[in-house]
Amino acid sequence: MHRYRLFVVAAVVAIALPLPGCKKSVNTVPVSGKVTVDGEPLTSGQVAFVPVDEGAPKELSSATIDAKGNYSIKTAGKDGAPPGKYKVTVSMMMTPTGDGKAPELPFPTKYGNPRDTPLSVEVVANAPAGAYDLKIESGKKK
Repeated sequence: MHRYRLFVVAAVVAIALPLPGCKKSVNTVPVSGKVTVDGEPLTSGQVAFVPVDEGAPKELSSATIDAKGNYSIKTAGKDGAPPGKYKVTVSMMMTPTGDGKAPELPFPTKYGNPRDTPLSVEVVANAPAGAYDLKIESGKKK
């Protein structure tokens, strides 16, 4: 009986030990840029990179847009995104105006949908400056 208990304890330890190491580390490269709408910085919102490649890591790659239109992507708590091809979405947090109506978006809603967004990037190591700048067109006549 004593050997059986020892075997059970050894088996549980052998199974439990690999668990902390099971989580695969995500390899990332730096990804940052500027979001503009008709050439003007977008001063708030979110950017998300949705992987297009088969077998790409499924971790969320996203960033908050700062007051100057800049963003820096993070994936699984690490700076950057895994190399690969992405559709890019841009969205804004919408709070109702004083009259209870939702404010008008400064750009078409298609930019917030991974199926419809015209924005795409390929994340690569040592990307040139401006490679991840996102230029949105409002569709409004100037």
